[in-house]
Amino acid sequence: MPTVTLGLRLRFSLLVRTVFALCILGTLTLVLSLIISVFGAFFGFIVWGWLFRIYEFVLTMPRVSAMTPVPSTAVAPLALLVLVGIVYGWEQIARYTSADTLLPPTDPASATLSVVALGSLYLLVVEGIIAIGVALSAALSALDSLLVVFLVGAALAVVGTVGEVRQEIGSLRENLLDETVLAEDAAPEVERTTHRLAQLADVPPPEVRVAETDRPESFTIGTGTSAVVVVSRGLVEALEEAELEAVLAHEVSHLANQDSRIMGAALAPVLAADDWIDQNPSDYDVGDWLWNALFRGLKWFGQLGVAVFSRGRELSADTAGAALTGSPAALSSALRRLDEERRTPETDLRAWEDSVTAIDILPPSEREGATGPFRTHPSTDARIERLRRMAAETERE
Repeated sequence: MPTVTLGLRLRFSLLVRTVFALCILGTLTLVLSLIISVFGAFFGFIVWGWLFRIYEFVLTMPRVSAMTPVPSTAVAPLALLVLVGIVYGWEQIARYTSADTLLPPTDPASATLSVVALGSLYLLVVEGIIAIGVALSAALSALDSLLVVFLVGAALAVVGTVGEVRQEIGSLRENLLDETVLAEDAAPEVERTTHRLAQLADVPPPEVRVAETDRPESFTIGTGTSAVVVVSRGLVEALEEAELEAVLAHEVSHLANQDSRIMGAALAPVLAADDWIDQNPSDYDVGDWLWNALFRGLKWFGQLGVAVFSRGRELSADTAGAALTGSPAALSSALRRLDEERRTPETDLRAWEDSVTAIDILPPSEREGATGPFRTHPSTDARIERLRRMAAETERE
C-alpha cells in the first residue's frame, strides 16, 4: 500500500479516540461479563441440583455394577462397544437371519439381537451416568464443588453469549447483502477498479456487489478473502469516474485496516447488552423497568464508545483512500455530492448496528445517529476540510 503520512494532529486524535473507546468498551465488557457470569452460575446451580437428583434416582435402578464387582467405568464402555458392534455390523449379522431390519424383530435371531441392543443401551445410559458421577466426585473431592459449579456455569454463559452475538453480527452482514448482485454482471468497471485498488493496497481482491437501490451508498463487510465491497446503483450513477474511484479507495482502505473486523468486535458488547433488554416489559412491574433501564444504559454507554472509535476509523480511511488514489480532492468532491444526494433518502435506512457493521461511506440519517455523541462518522464538512488541506499540501509538494 502506498505510504500514508498521518499528521501529528490526526495521529494524536486517533490515539485519544482509541484509548477512550477501549476504556468504555472494556468497562462495558467487564460489567456484562460479571452480570452474565452471575446469571450463568445461578443457572448452573439449578442444573447441578437437577443432575444430582437424576444421579440419586439412577442409583436405585438395577445395574451390573451393583450386582458384580465390575465397576461402572468398565461396564459402560463395554455396553457401548456391544451397541456399536450391533448397529454398524448389522449388514453382516443380517446374513444369518431372515430379518431385514433390527427393529422391529421378525425372527428369533433378530429378537435376541434387539434385546441385547436395548439392554446395552440401558446399561450405557445407567452405568454411564454412574461412571460420570464417580469421576466428578473424585475430581471435586479436592476442590470446592460450589466454586467449580459457579465457574463452569459462568464460563458456559459467557461462551454462549459470545456465540450468540457472533451469529447476530453475521446475520446483520448477511441482511446487508440481500438484494445485491455481482458487480461482474451489473457494473464490471466497478469491480475492475476495486481490484486494481486492492492490488495497490496489497490486500486480497474483495468480492464486489451492486445494490439495486437509488440511494447512493457504499460499504465494506468482512476482511481478507471473505471481504465484500458493496456499492449502490444510485452511487455509481451519481458520481463521476474520479469520484467513484476515490470512494472505492476509501472502502479498500477499510479492508487494509481490517476495520470491519475491528468494528464487529467493538459492537459485540453493545449487542450483548441489547439482547438482555426485555422487549415486552410489564407496564406495572418496577423490576422490569429497572432491568431495562440498566441494560439500555449499558447499551448507550457502549454505543458512545463504538461511535467514537468508528469516527476515528473513518478519518483514517479518508486519509489512506486519498493517498491510494493520490487525489484528496476527488474524495472531497464525492463526499459533498453524496451528502447532497442523501439529504432526502427515498429508501428505508439501516439500523445503527448495520451502519457500524457495514462501515458505510456516509452515516445513516440524522434520526438514526448521524449527529450527536452516537454518530458513527465525523461531520461531512469536517472530513471535506481535512481532505482540502491534504490536497493543498500535495500541491505544495
